[in-house]
Amino acid sequence: MIDVPVLLLTGRGSRRLEAEAIDVAAGLLCRSGDRTSSCVDCRRVARREHPDLLVAAPESGRRANTPPFDETSGSKETTIPTALVRALASDAFRVPYEGEKRVLVLLDVDRTEAAAFSALLKVLEEPPSRARFVLTAARPRLLPPTILSRLVLRRLPSPSRAELVSALVARGLSPEEAAARAAFCRAGVEEALELDLAGERVTRDALLEAISGILLSGSTGWALVLAGRLGAEDAAATADRLGLLAEILRDAVATGADPAGRTVHHSERFRDLSLLAGAGTEVLLEAASRALREAADLPDSRRNPRLAAEAYALSLLSL
Repeated sequence: MIDVPVLLLTGRGSRRLEAEAIDVAAGLLCRSGDRTSSCVDCRRVARREHPDLLVAAPESGRRANTPPFDETSGSKETTIPTALVRALASDAFRVPYEGEKRVLVLLDVDRTEAAAFSALLKVLEEPPSRARFVLTAARPRLLPPTILSRLVLRRLPSPSRAELVSALVARGLSPEEAAARAAFCRAGVEEALELDLAGERVTRDALLEAISGILLSGSTGWALVLAGRLGAEDAAATADRLGLLAEILRDAVATGADPAGRTVHHSERFRDLSLLAGAGTEVLLEAASRALREAADLPDSRRNPRLAAEAYALSLLSL
């Protein structure tokens, strides 16, 4: 168990990070030390009913035992309100009700209001000796350096595709659906279960059609179509589509070396992927590499995501 004043959990999947944060909190508040289902403290933490556990998140449905605050930010539950962070910072100085510590869990702090970071920094500079902070962020790069310098970061490795498929089958899905969901989502089981599989398939097939049109025919028209299908108002959504496109290109390469499709993630489109493989391995890998670089840079840049998508798509005409 990690017992530090401020811990940041990061990795893929907000829900997976949330589950891990609650488990860390249970370890900190467990007085019996056995961490089993018979432990009263652990059971109450799991239900978010322990009096020394406070949980704050952008969505009110994911909060527990938070102190009263005036929510006037109008954020529509997309960020952690500044008023809530200030209330939690003040409440952190209270004496624990039952044990030796109070644990304050802040979920998705990368979705915190900008003004809230100042309030959070004040309490993290000199955290109360009997308080422990457990934060989660899928995108820690969005946190100010002043906050990152005051915490211990723990990165959760993503589950392998095989592990995720097994976990989904254990939750009652057929092997075929589990494999399909795992192809689109490597964040965690809960994210994979909540995935709009039909919608993801439509997006994938549209991207596969457009990238095939560009790389197999050199069509400027298809480049503009791909730009439209990649671009979104939100930079994060555009980055996700670029990441999916990179996986499609990777799968096309894999079809040549794996006719059985064991390593092809989107094997349900094997025939179309194998046709795309005709563009050549070098071209496919270069297109995938460019997509991944764009996906990594776009969320932190001030570029218009639609223009970035268009620039990427047109750049493929030179391959």
